[in-house]
Amino acid sequence: MNFLDLLTHVEKRPLMYLSEKNIKILESFITGYYLCEGLNDIPSQKDDIFREKFYYWLIEQFDFLQTTHTWRGLIEQIAKFENRDEFDCFFDYLRLFKENYGIVSTEL
Repeated sequence: MNFLDLLTHVEKRPLMYLSEKNIKILESFITGYYLCEGLNDIPSQKDDIFREKFYYWLIEQFDFLQTTHTWRGLIEQIAKFENRDEFDCFFDYLRLFKENYGIVSTEL
């Protein structure tokens, strides 16, 4: 299973993977995933698209965003602007990101 497929599972059953449905906890989960991958020398090219392009893709979609250091900071701004839950907002934009890059889930 690659990273984007794992996120599909997290979206469907967040409390199975996270202590609560929260964007900050999700960010920690993602950071831990990449840390584990790097420490075990098992990076996947499929995983790189999120790490390398998602942040910049979000900036391209919204010209009002103030630059932050993380994708989470951008999602927080978008969710506030759209008056939405940050966690759900992340997964909605992740879905659009995957569609934009023609990424099809290999799981489920």
